[in-house]
Amino acid sequence: MVWCWLCAALLVAGCEKPAEPARPARAKPLVFASNPFLAAMVRELAADAVDLHEPWRAAGGDPAYWRPSGDEIRAVQSCDLVVLNGAGFEKWAEQAALPRARTIDTTAAARAQLIEEAGETHSHGPEGEHAHGGTAFTTWLSPAIARVQMTAVAEGLSRIAPARADAIGARAKELHESFNALDERLKQVGAARPRWLASHPVYQYLARDGGMTIDSMHWEPGEMPSDTEWTKFRLTRAGQPRPTAWMLWEGEPGAEIRAKLAEEGVEVVVFSPHGEAVGETAGDAGSAGFLGSIARGIEAMAL
Repeated sequence: MVWCWLCAALLVAGCEKPAEPARPARAKPLVFASNPFLAAMVRELAADAVDLHEPWRAAGGDPAYWRPSGDEIRAVQSCDLVVLNGAGFEKWAEQAALPRARTIDTTAAARAQLIEEAGETHSHGPEGEHAHGGTAFTTWLSPAIARVQMTAVAEGLSRIAPARADAIGARAKELHESFNALDERLKQVGAARPRWLASHPVYQYLARDGGMTIDSMHWEPGEMPSDTEWTKFRLTRAGQPRPTAWMLWEGEPGAEIRAKLAEEGVEVVVFSPHGEAVGETAGDAGSAGFLGSIARGIEAMAL
């Protein structure tokens, strides 16, 4: 009889879900945001009602290629809200066992609008070897998808900071209008300049929403392309406007690169897809800074 009881107890225990680790007591809810856009949305919507956890900033480089340690993953798991971009942005999250009830995929409701494309694997910069195929993940460069993402963030914040829910909702409506204005301006710019070059294949949503065609290279601002790459570039350049074509860059290209592009009749437009510098601290730039930077990038395309 005792043996049967023990077996039954073990069976029940084995079927139970493991208990979620206890979260530390905090003065404010702690929110993890996986990239500058989402961090900006959290800051703007919740203001000082929450604290932000952004460990990828200290690592530098592109947060899409952040590789968290075990301790860093555990710190994310303990947050009151985990805000992910989705669309394949957080490769590390696929094996991280994040708490489902406290994790939001901000592009889940926009899945039908995501762009799938073929790509190539290459190696450069601190991120090392990576590929740009699969799902394009710079979703916030689409004002339409960014609105969906902002709404998802607002809903998550309202759950963990219910006392601020009304204020969060009011600010979300204002941001909705800001995204509408960006969308309208982007379409105007695209109508005026529909053909572009780009240093990197990260502007897919900008192109689609603006009605543009953007032909991309795989170039880095601080690395002079090889002769082979310049040959590929000239073949692509042949299909661009004459006498002047325009090329989007994630960062300021080196002086030699800029000079060589000028010889090819190409003007450089710097448009960082991350809006703000990745290395900035949490208090340096809110939504106004991020959206302002994106707006300035769109305006630079019109000059």
